[in-house]
Formats: sequence, C-alpha cells, structure tokens
Amino acid sequence: MMFVLIGLWTIGLLLIVTDPKRRTTRWIASIAFTGGSGGLSAVIDDTLKPLFYDKGWLTEPVAKILIQIETTCSLICYYGLPYTFLMFTIVYHPNYAVWSSRKTWVPWALLVPVLLSFGFDPVKDDPIPYRYVTLWTTPYIMAGIAILVHATLKERNTFFRKHRILTTLAAAPTLFFALFTLYVLPTYFGLYEMWRYNSWLIGFTLAVILISSFRYGFMGLQISIQNQKLDYTLRAITSGTSILNHAIKNDVGKIRLFSEKIQSEADQPDPHQLRDDIRVIITASQHIYDMIYRIQGQTQDVELHPDNVHLDQLLEQCVATLLPAMNEIEVERDFRYTGTIWGDKAQLAEVFTNVLTNAVEAMPGGGLLTVKLTETKRNITVEIKDTGIGMDKKQQKQVFDPFYTTKGGKKFNFGLGMSYCYHVIQKHKGSMHIHSKPGEGTAVFINFSKKERGKR
Repeated sequence: MMFVLIGLWTIGLLLIVTDPKRRTTRWIASIAFTGGSGGLSAVIDDTLKPLFYDKGWLTEPVAKILIQIETTCSLICYYGLPYTFLMFTIVYHPNYAVWSSRKTWVPWALLVPVLLSFGFDPVKDDPIPYRYVTLWTTPYIMAGIAILVHATLKERNTFFRKHRILTTLAAAPTLFFALFTLYVLPTYFGLYEMWRYNSWLIGFTLAVILISSFRYGFMGLQISIQNQKLDYTLRAITSGTSILNHAIKNDVGKIRLFSEKIQSEADQPDPHQLRDDIRVIITASQHIYDMIYRIQGQTQDVELHPDNVHLDQLLEQCVATLLPAMNEIEVERDFRYTGTIWGDKAQLAEVFTNVLTNAVEAMPGGGLLTVKLTETKRNITVEIKDTGIGMDKKQQKQVFDPFYTTKGGKKFNFGLGMSYCYHVIQKHKGSMHIHSKPGEGTAVFINFSKKERGKR
C-alpha cells in the first residue's frame, strides 16, 4: 500500500502543480488524494503500528493519534472517492459548459448523501455504515463511468478523443473494481479484506497515466522532451495566424467579387443595387478589422465581445455576401426565429460564412443551398444544408480536427475553418454537428441554448 500512497499522491501533486486553474485537473487530483488517503490508512495499520510497537514508541497517546489519523484517512477514501470521481466526470464532459449554466446546485446536492453518512452509526467493528453508504456510492460510481464513456463517444475531435479514451481506460476499470472491493463485497458478502487487491488495478492506472503522459500528455500532465514543446508552439503560432489569414482571404474575395460587379455595371448603374454592393464591401472590410482584434495574438485564445445578435439578419447578410459566387445555386431561406441571442457578431459571421462557403464549394455544378433558423423548447438552431458531393464517415470524424482539410489542392487553405467554427460555437456554449453522405450533400446544425439569448 506504500506504493499506492506514493503513486497516487505524486500524480495528484504533479497535476495540481502543472495546471492548477483547470477544474478537470483539480477534480482528478482530488481523486488521487482521496484514493491515496486509503493507502495511508493501510500503511498506518500494516506498517507504522507494528514498527512503533517493535521500537517501543507505541505509547497510549501515540496510539490514539495514529488511530485518529487512520480513521480520518479511511473516511476520506470511503466517502470522498465516489464523490470526487462523479464530479470529475461531470466537469470533464463536453457539455459541462451548458450544464453548469443551468444547474449550479448539482455539486452541493451530490454532497448531501456524503454528509449524511456521518449521521449513521456503523455496525460493530465496521469502519463505515456499509448498508447506507453502498446505496449512494454505487450509483455515483456507475454514473461516473457512464458519463466518461458517453464523453468519449460524443467527442468529435479525434485528437481530444484519444485523450478521453486514455482517461476512461485509466479511471473506469479501477473505480469499477473499487466499487465491489470497498462497498459491495463487505456489505452483502462480508468480505472485508478484498480492498487489498485494489493495488493491482491502481498499478495499472498509474502505468497508463505514466505512459500516456510521456507520449500524449494526460489531463494537463505533460512529461515531454524539448522538440515536442517546440512543435506545440509552432502549431499554436500557425493556428493563430492561419485563422486570421482564413478570415481575411474570405473577405478580400468578397471585396474583389463585388468590385468587379460594380465595374461591370458602371455603364448602366442601378443606384439601389450600387448602394447594396457598396454596403457589402464596407461590411467585409469592417469584418476584417473586427477579426484582427478578436484573435488575441498568435498563440492566445479567441476572445468574445458579446452583444445581442439577430441571427436572421446576420444569416441574411452572410448569404448576400456570397451571392456573386453562387453560379447555378438556388438559395432557400426559412427563418422562423426573429429574436436575439447573446453572442459575438463578428465571430458568428465568420462561422456562418465558413459553413456557407464550404456548402457553395461543394456544389461546383450548382444545386440547392438551404438556410434554416428554427426554435425548439431548449435551443435555437441554424441549419445550413447543401446538395453537394458530401462526405464519408472518416471525413466526418476528422472534419473538426485542426489542420485537417478536404481541399488539399487549394493553396490558401489551412484546414482550420471548421476547427475554428467548432471552437467559437463551444465558446458560445452551443453545439455543432454534421450529417453527411457521399453524393447526397451535407447538413451542418448549430445549436444555441435559449439560456444564452437576449442577455444584457
């Protein structure tokens, strides 16, 4: 058990030191510390007490102190492990940002059964009231495992999915085994010493964490060589500058198209049409200006400047700017929601323009572009659908990955459009999904929570 204590507390300490501000890091470190507390309890009982007795140090005051520490550590493990595990899985889930804005009371409600455990008296010689504790620890641990698996299946980014698989592999088997050895077997079968076999599973967990930390990084813990850090930095710089290039390229293209349109109609100008075309050029140039100031440096995150945004008007503007490029493409609009959401107009315009541009480029021979804005009980949904070439399942799995592109022949394509869009929508506490089949077109669904609409 000394190995369990040292291993778990070392991992917990490294995680906290490496990335103390991230919720997921703090909660998984809490799992390590609560699990390690059980190891410390066993070390006191199996090692320190016999050692102190042999040395003649086990006086009555010392024995009382050791018993008190042993009992406290044991309770931290029994009561703290299921709670910290469940809280970690909730925070770790991709939908946590949406959940946390709706149900801030959940962490406190989940703590109630833990605190009530102190009000029950255990059966003689039992460390805890097994009958009661097993009633809440079983659903906590099983729910945590289910959330971990669901989070892995839900992850669309293949890079992050790899990390989620490793996390599930490290945590789920160990906690499932602990459920039986710590709670179920003592409660229903009277087997109290099976917890000693936990060390084998914990050793497996530590091996997964150690290997994945060297190779991929694990929950913020990255044990890496210098060239790996350099590669990360270069990719971050490329990502920041390429997103700007992507945005500028789109708007410069609009300016060129509408400038050529104005030039071709110079002999027979239509004042109303001319004003509309000039307005598109002004909007495109303003968007370039806004995007430069939205992307905070080459290696920093996208910063939002939220305000009330009319999605129907914004979608109409984005469609209008692409009309000159829509040869033989019919546009069908269906806007059933005319309210506002709380969002960054410049970033959302870039998202919609990216998705619309992809749809137009997927229909080089013409087709139907459908743009819908609908309202459900919980969400406001933007649907952009084309009748183009579509994508296979492999392409759909990678479409949100940074630096992945299906347009390898284009010089100025950086493979960051959909990755950027996905990131911006997540920052708005929304979700983005793609449905597509080869030869049958592609539909992109962007959902915004009604909780985020109309804020001031």
